[in-house]
Amino acid sequence: MELYSALRTLLAVSLLNLAVLSSARAGPTMTQSNVMAEVTFQSGRAHANPFMEVTLDVEFKDPNGSIKKVPAFWSGGSIWKVRYASPIVGVHRYRSLCSDPTDRGLDGITGAIEVEPYNGSNPLYKHGQLRIAADQRHFEHSDGAPFFWLADTWWKGLTKRLTWDGFQELTADRAKKGFTAVQIVCGPYPDELPFQPMWENEGGLPYETRDFTVVNPHYFDYADRRFAHLVESGIVPVIVGGWGRGDCDAMRMAGLAGIKRHWRNLVARYWAYPTVWIIGGESGGPEWTQVGLMIRAIDPCDRPISIHPGQSGRLSVTDERALNFDMLQTGHGDMTAGKGAIPQLKAAVDRKPPMPALIGEFCYEGHMQSAYQDVERYVFWASMLSGAAGLTYGAAGVWHASVEGDPGVQDAPGVHRIYDLTTWKEGMAYPGSTEIGLGKRLLETLPWSRFVPHPEWAEPESFAAGIPGETRVVFQPRRGVYNWNGTIVTGIEPGVPYHAFYFDPVRGKEFDAGSFMRVDPESTSVFRHSLHIEFEDRFDAASNGNWKDAGTPTSRSDGKLIAHKGALTVLPEITVADATASVEANSDAEAGIVLRYHDPNNYVVALYSPEFHAIYIHDRRDGQWGAQLGKVEVHDLSPHFTLTATICGEYAIMQLRDGDRTFATPSVPIANPSKGSAGLWLYQIGDHQAFADFRLSDAGGKLTRPVIVSDTYRAPDLPSPQDWVLVIQKAKGN
Repeated sequence: MELYSALRTLLAVSLLNLAVLSSARAGPTMTQSNVMAEVTFQSGRAHANPFMEVTLDVEFKDPNGSIKKVPAFWSGGSIWKVRYASPIVGVHRYRSLCSDPTDRGLDGITGAIEVEPYNGSNPLYKHGQLRIAADQRHFEHSDGAPFFWLADTWWKGLTKRLTWDGFQELTADRAKKGFTAVQIVCGPYPDELPFQPMWENEGGLPYETRDFTVVNPHYFDYADRRFAHLVESGIVPVIVGGWGRGDCDAMRMAGLAGIKRHWRNLVARYWAYPTVWIIGGESGGPEWTQVGLMIRAIDPCDRPISIHPGQSGRLSVTDERALNFDMLQTGHGDMTAGKGAIPQLKAAVDRKPPMPALIGEFCYEGHMQSAYQDVERYVFWASMLSGAAGLTYGAAGVWHASVEGDPGVQDAPGVHRIYDLTTWKEGMAYPGSTEIGLGKRLLETLPWSRFVPHPEWAEPESFAAGIPGETRVVFQPRRGVYNWNGTIVTGIEPGVPYHAFYFDPVRGKEFDAGSFMRVDPESTSVFRHSLHIEFEDRFDAASNGNWKDAGTPTSRSDGKLIAHKGALTVLPEITVADATASVEANSDAEAGIVLRYHDPNNYVVALYSPEFHAIYIHDRRDGQWGAQLGKVEVHDLSPHFTLTATICGEYAIMQLRDGDRTFATPSVPIANPSKGSAGLWLYQIGDHQAFADFRLSDAGGKLTRPVIVSDTYRAPDLPSPQDWVLVIQKAKGN
């Protein structure tokens, strides 16, 4: 009893509660907004089994006049308690309602709780209880602030195998990594025979009888300490009321009445915390549905509630009113199981009426030596970009609170054999927990709660979501070794200046990918000549002294400039830096417009190639061609087309117009910055080229940033062949 009294004193401090013996004459209990306050009642008469014989509720009236009916719980001996929390500042008055009106210590007791503004930094107190957001797609606090669900799995985190020191260490690790919730069982455990010593916490077993008619308050007092510590660390306890699988079926053990008694006790003790309810683990069917409906009926807040199923939660209940978000268990294994989880999630997201959906159990990291960090990254990013309200992670060793010599799973007939000898400390250090925490940290810098999945934006096997005209996020899983090809994003809107960067989901580092904007090739000024025409030639004279051949000789015939393989002819008397040039040509041979020409080894050429069926730009330096910059495929061209090229500042761009069709490259960076002459070019493909109607002017439009001319953006090459996240945001100041 001395230990129990000391524990109660410790709990009073750690929970910021002021427990008072209530009476009509007592002053108000003080607390802060959203912080739990506790009021104590003392029974006025003896009850043989108060847990079964007495029901105590307390009606609270807030300063706005709203009334909440709050269940109270038996705390042992003659003591009953009620817990209360509210975001509303002011005096909240209460009156107790006891099922035994002759008990003057429990019935008709009045008093008040005074709520002052919260003055701390804990987001759970600062923003308030959790609820389903108005969009029915994610969670938020009572003040409307979005809540990012990143949970860990500690099914057996209340057992004494995980010592109090260990619990604090694990909590600190998860809080540092960015976890916001912990799924934890308070009741019958999975993979354990009931009422065995391994089920105990420091206070013993939760009940003394299998039908849950004799409760052990000491068990729940020690559970209080752990739940309170999670909350004080900014982590939401996601409380699971027991397990429903055949080998550990709490419903069969305690019966429907017993499970309902158990849940009333849980709601009474923990509703005033920022908690989430999980009706049962691997549960479903009409009886568990009745439990869910009861929880929703007695919970003073309409907080998030679901069921941890063998499939989709909403498919495992017989009345969807029993829950308000959908939790899935998608199966264990390696990457194949990880990838198989996402179609199940998408189906849950698409079900009507809408309901927040998330995967509550998938491949635990390291579970039976499978599913390491690459699987965890994949499921995290694929989930969050497919419309999930969050994700629950799990790790071998952690979920079953394993320690050396006791893996937390009973190896007995009819009970699963040991899955893992990994300890919780080993599992805590698995890198997947760090890497998905880095992903959450990135998403929280973006308007993630308004994201909508847009799979059409991404390549096959990739995932995309965002807000058109504002933000796009694309997860591109590793495509294999030696593949540095940049991420492709489609559906880019015209006229929106974007900035992009690659995010390394393993290390959390960002790599700048530059800026760009989509322009309409039909209307943009970069493909139009300015009013000042520097030079034009219709090739209708026998000779023109302005041109000088730097390659094979050219000739004129019938308004055409005839060039053969190796042709390079330039205008040496003209030097320009920013210019637009155009020429007509034929599709059966190469055709190139030369700009910033200095000598045969240094110039920029915008060219059409019939061999590659493409247009692209070469930045020729020191005799080296370099890459095919901005390459765009062109097929089934008519015999004649018009080629246009613009060079401006550090960018070049080109266009090919073929009758009613237009092809254009994106702008590409070039390293040739200085003025040079202009010209025409045919390197080696085709017998000859017949150029016509050449014009050169000042640049018709400015290229102040890279531009693309289709709705498809190809990001720069990947920094390395691995998983990458591409983030595209509307440029600031635009």
